[in-house]
Amino acid sequence: MRHDDFDVDELLRYSQDEWLIERKGFSRNRMRMQVQESLFCVGNGYLNIRGSLEELPPGSMPGMYMNGIYDRSEADVEELVKCPVWTDVSFWIDGLKVSPCSCKVMRHTCTLDMRKGILHRYSRLKTPEGKILSITTARMVFMHSVHRGYMRVRVTAENFSGAVKVMSGLNGEMLNRGFFPGEHLKHLHLERIERGRDLMYLEMKTREQQIGISVAAAWRPVGDRKGVSGFAPRIYGEKFTSELTLQADQGRLYAFEKYAVVLTSREADPDRLFRESICELRAFLKKGATSEIGEHIRAWAGRWEQADIVIEGDPPARQALRYNIYQLLINAPPFTGSTGARFLSSEGYLGHIFWDTEIFIFPFYLYNFPKVARNMLMYRYVTLPGALKNAERAGYSGAKYGWESAVTGEDVTPRFASKLERTIRLIYTGREEDHIVSDVIYALERYFRVTGDEHFLFDQGLEMIFQTARFWVSRVDAGEDGYDIRVVIGPDEFHEHVTNNAYTNFLVRWHLNLAAVLYRYFAHRNLPGFERICREISLQPDEVSSWKDISRGLKFKVDEATGLIEQFDGYFMLRELTVTKHDRHGSPLLPPGVTYRTVDRTQLIKQADVLMIFILFPHLFSDDVKLSNYEYYERRTMHKSSLSHCSHAMVGLSVGKRQHAYNYFMKTARFDLENLHGNTHLGIHAAAVGGTWQTVVTGFGGLTLKSDRIELRPWLPKRWTQLSFRVVWRGRIIELAITHKHTDIMVRSDVDGMVACSFWGSCFRFPVNQVYRFSSSPVTCMLKGECDGEVENSTDSASD
Repeated sequence: MRHDDFDVDELLRYSQDEWLIERKGFSRNRMRMQVQESLFCVGNGYLNIRGSLEELPPGSMPGMYMNGIYDRSEADVEELVKCPVWTDVSFWIDGLKVSPCSCKVMRHTCTLDMRKGILHRYSRLKTPEGKILSITTARMVFMHSVHRGYMRVRVTAENFSGAVKVMSGLNGEMLNRGFFPGEHLKHLHLERIERGRDLMYLEMKTREQQIGISVAAAWRPVGDRKGVSGFAPRIYGEKFTSELTLQADQGRLYAFEKYAVVLTSREADPDRLFRESICELRAFLKKGATSEIGEHIRAWAGRWEQADIVIEGDPPARQALRYNIYQLLINAPPFTGSTGARFLSSEGYLGHIFWDTEIFIFPFYLYNFPKVARNMLMYRYVTLPGALKNAERAGYSGAKYGWESAVTGEDVTPRFASKLERTIRLIYTGREEDHIVSDVIYALERYFRVTGDEHFLFDQGLEMIFQTARFWVSRVDAGEDGYDIRVVIGPDEFHEHVTNNAYTNFLVRWHLNLAAVLYRYFAHRNLPGFERICREISLQPDEVSSWKDISRGLKFKVDEATGLIEQFDGYFMLRELTVTKHDRHGSPLLPPGVTYRTVDRTQLIKQADVLMIFILFPHLFSDDVKLSNYEYYERRTMHKSSLSHCSHAMVGLSVGKRQHAYNYFMKTARFDLENLHGNTHLGIHAAAVGGTWQTVVTGFGGLTLKSDRIELRPWLPKRWTQLSFRVVWRGRIIELAITHKHTDIMVRSDVDGMVACSFWGSCFRFPVNQVYRFSSSPVTCMLKGECDGEVENSTDSASD
């Protein structure tokens, strides 16, 4: 073995068990196979590749998905395009394709190394003639160089010597899943195929958007080529394969490697796509696998250093949490762009971007990788013209972000879908679920508070805030005693065409007030750039005055006697039903006589709705109000959305329902690992992934970052002995270590200074770059100092 080969094998060595997700055995069940393919995606946010077996057994759903590559062509609306893949490899013995479907499976294991971002596979297969072939693969797409990928394949003929045909190529026969069973949609057409002895090139183009996608690859034996012969390129329709013959000696290990480069016409001139792809591939080959894999592993180490969360005392929770963080890391858009409700793992929800992004996914990037958070907000700014068109088409002013969006920001919500009982129905969310307009602005405001990025606020954010405020002014209706928002859908999608959804109304009140405050602030500073913004969008002071009036007059009420917030007008008059039965997985069951066609006549709700207000605005309501609403709505929630469990976990923690909160957290954390809703084959549930992280950091960790201070209200489950994590705040690193007895905090900063921190309501100030310890008892904490007083640097306060 050459030294370079040894180095690669060392780099590909598994990490410790706590970083591994492993699945043993092979199932011919199509659904189980596709679930595993979703779970075992590798990616870097620019492109992700499903964890399909290299030989693509029947039932497999392979695919590569690229951020921002959408197309419509023969589909109903724009959808995420399944792009060509380069990971196909197959072995043939005596005319038989060796795979778990055609052979006896003696051993089969797939292992995702989350620490390194590498997917491993090992299979030991026996043909009907008794020949045993062992196959080992490792694949990755590089985190540090997003256009490149690599695969190492090793094969051993265990009990025979003879010819083994080895085939590997580029697969352009990728079809998107259609709406109806068995329907497939074609978004790509073949542009160019080039082939050489061990080089291959495939170029395709989306049919409507005309985006070129190129894949260049080199497939070759590793080390001595003895026994390898007969290189022959083969073209099968839109698939290109390099075929060679291996005269295998019994017991000898043979290795192959594949270098791949993926580019699109978004980054390269379409006329130079072939040239640039080949040049990039040659540079990759010259650099070599050892160097590239080493940089890839170091890039992953850097991301984990920032994003890892350590839970001591609860290995299942720790592993599940790490898996969710892994998904967030491989789906971070490296350039201006966003991420959909199923990430880049499949075509679920057509790859569209919903409110999930800003409310559930965005906080992870904001607290860990602010540049990625900015990329996501820039997507909303770039698609603002589409939002303006949405409002105009609906007969409103300003900008209306689409309930589902893709390339342009114009709403791409499908016209019909299969409801839970699998009947075709019209979709009203695109017309009525308008809270997404303010969800986007909420994320924008949080970004500014946590980062202090005034340039983004001034150059892009203000226009977004003002144009969306205009939409709401035209959307509300004046009533006898205030303003209403009619014919609307809140987060609870069981109830459509309602009036004054509480979540929507409260968020709009906040949104319009924010817009008015910002206008006054910048107007008083007399900045020339602000005058330009107002001039470009024709914004006048008298228009702004209505924002404050509507904010104050928009209906929202907390019942003084009960503390309850009615989800929408007339909700309390609906048939009063609560959840009384659950299935074997603990999921709520509809009461007898109620179906998903009639559930809108009851108080049963799909997911957290009113409770979402307390997640976004935790300090604006008393604990009694939160508790009353939690107890009322929790008994009526069916949890038919992946967004629901984490919402109940976070609110449950804030009102003392801690055991319930832990159970909800674990359901969220293992949502896809256990295929809780039976549809993980359609992709990873991004909101549950982001909600898992939020529940730990803002729920159990009790962390809230404001523009001028840190707020902490931590609480740990009994089985957790310590929770440790770090976040980014205004260019500084906050490190936290929480136990049942104390909380240690240190703020790392390049600039000396004091930091304000509130711990269970008691306020402190301490210098940066020092560790301070707070008692985890709120009572003890309150005895330590007054608001804005210096923290006493005593044995109890300071760390070692």
